[in-house]
Amino acid sequence: MDLQVITALFGRSATDPAVSTMLQSLGVRRRPELARPAKCPYEAILRVSARGMLFSFSERNYWNGRSVASHGKSGELIFTNVAVTAGIPDVMRRYEGDLPFGLQWEDDRTTARERLATAGFGDSLHAGRRDAWWLPDYRIRLTYQAGCIKQAGACGIFDISLGIPMRPLACAPATCEYPSAEQVLAVLGRSTEDADFRAVFREFGLASLMAESSREVVDRADEHGFILYFDSKRGTPGGHPVCTGISFIRDRLGNSRAWAGSLPFGLQFDDPPSILEERIGQRASRWHDEQTFGSASWMLPGLQVNVNFDSLDNCLESVRVIAEGHRTSNCQPRG
Repeated sequence: MDLQVITALFGRSATDPAVSTMLQSLGVRRRPELARPAKCPYEAILRVSARGMLFSFSERNYWNGRSVASHGKSGELIFTNVAVTAGIPDVMRRYEGDLPFGLQWEDDRTTARERLATAGFGDSLHAGRRDAWWLPDYRIRLTYQAGCIKQAGACGIFDISLGIPMRPLACAPATCEYPSAEQVLAVLGRSTEDADFRAVFREFGLASLMAESSREVVDRADEHGFILYFDSKRGTPGGHPVCTGISFIRDRLGNSRAWAGSLPFGLQFDDPPSILEERIGQRASRWHDEQTFGSASWMLPGLQVNVNFDSLDNCLESVRVIAEGHRTSNCQPRG
């Protein structure tokens, strides 16, 4: 069955007749089921090794961003992703059907990009270790051989994944006036009693935030998309903790809602990791990029910066900034 036909079924129930017919036509007798007890990310996988295909289904409430309390409880799975592979010895055969956009398993990165550009999607590229294109109806991700199979110098595509992104969480909180990234960074190293610190975070439950600062980590990611870090051992003479850093968090990292203010260095959460060094203005002192997630770190004048990113869709997950001279053992980002 043509992959473009399969992608037209994204978002449909696993019990939809069209989805059942598609699976049946591929010789798939099993039907997707959530593991019990169900837990995040509420996903069921069907691997069809004989055809080099893998199908992903997700619980409807979780995928569609319904209230957190409802996650895993709809009793319904929806079709969200299909992946095909060039073959894994003794694990999966090569997918022998037509590939989308004229792609061939033998294509290198340059050729693959040219094919997507010819199809009109050159501007949709999110570059990283893999390549991802954010198309209007779904996303396509290519993993290349040299990065994923231990065959140094091997040319070609290892796998192709096509899928739809999760929707934002429902029931967003009441609109807050978010400070700019510059305003936030200006109060790092300041006491919780500092007037500027109070002004920057006045919209986010300031009283409870200050009360919790002695714990050294105040997590407001699920409500407002940020985590604050404090140092109570090196506080001010009055004993008030010092704000040492912040993590700006994107939507759907766990149950987080996105930070709605600006990010440092002109970054945006949908930026690909390939532009990080250009935006931040220097090479990363550390770059770790494997499997599905990656991170990069910088030591800048007065600041320590860490960015976590998604290596499948090639977008940013969190940006953490710590004031120079402060300990970071308690500053673990989400993800």
